[in-house]
Amino acid sequence: QELVLIRVLRAHAGMAAKEKTSPREHATPTKGVMLVAFRRTLRDFVQIIDTAIDFGGNVFHIGMKILGPCLICLALGLISFVTYTFFVHALPLMNGHGLLGQCALTLTGLFLVSNALYNYGRTICTPPGEPPEFTEELELSMEADTPKPRKCGQCGRSKPQRTHHCSVCRKCVLKMDHHCPWVNNCVGFMNYRYFCLFMMFLGLSCLFIVVTFGYSFGPAILLRFSGMRHIPRASRQCLMTSFMVCVSIVCALCMLGGFHMYLVLTNQTTIEFQTNLMKRRTARKNGEFYRNPYDLGRSRNFQAVFGPNSFCKLRWALSWWAEGPSGDGTDFPSLRVRGM
Repeated sequence: QELVLIRVLRAHAGMAAKEKTSPREHATPTKGVMLVAFRRTLRDFVQIIDTAIDFGGNVFHIGMKILGPCLICLALGLISFVTYTFFVHALPLMNGHGLLGQCALTLTGLFLVSNALYNYGRTICTPPGEPPEFTEELELSMEADTPKPRKCGQCGRSKPQRTHHCSVCRKCVLKMDHHCPWVNNCVGFMNYRYFCLFMMFLGLSCLFIVVTFGYSFGPAILLRFSGMRHIPRASRQCLMTSFMVCVSIVCALCMLGGFHMYLVLTNQTTIEFQTNLMKRRTARKNGEFYRNPYDLGRSRNFQAVFGPNSFCKLRWALSWWAEGPSGDGTDFPSLRVRGM
């Protein structure tokens, strides 16, 4: 009887021990399930974010492709409107200049606007420059026993120095400066000089209109043609609108053109200008001096964009006559190469 009683008591103790440990045994699988569920939720959330980013990038890409042609049409429309105003409404009213003066104004206006349109068209239609395939560069580097070329992780092409991937065009661009929606194209090694010359001739054309209109119709423009009823209303509206458009463009190009003039003379792109600023700040904190490695002096920097043409001869301004920059856009002389 005592043995039976001991066995019964041991059985009850075992049952109680199982009842005490069962919540822990059940808690461990519960925590594991919760951890797996959290990881799945986090993975799904990351996938949703990636999908949203891809969708946003596609929308941005499509939007820029639609915006580009619209801005080109707007730019051509404004240039055509100002040109029409000058030759149809303004020039006949400039009788005080005489026939010789009107001919000089006509030739000057035609020269400026034709060069502006030519360089604008070349900026739009000229490919900015695309690097070669990575496999070709890899084979050449192995044959020449040179360092392995870099590869773009997005388009798969080789990535030489000063090359960047454009998220709008979805390709790498040699010596990329920026993507300009006004030309619906990237501005890079092959078309950067056309872009600069377009800004220059556009600014000169607008300045020509401002000076000409200001000299001939200055008081009338300030008074909004009040008291000059002999001028047709359509002519007054066109003259006033063209004058305001040209003043706005001149003010904008003074800032943008001045910035790109600085970039040309220091041999930088817009992207490199931003990175060089950060490198200068870091060097200044460390008590060092940083210099752009591609800055070879103003004369050589100027010729790197506008070709081997003397600045004083002004041949560089006529892109349809002057020789373009040398090189293929994959290799550039620098201070490091020269051992400086």
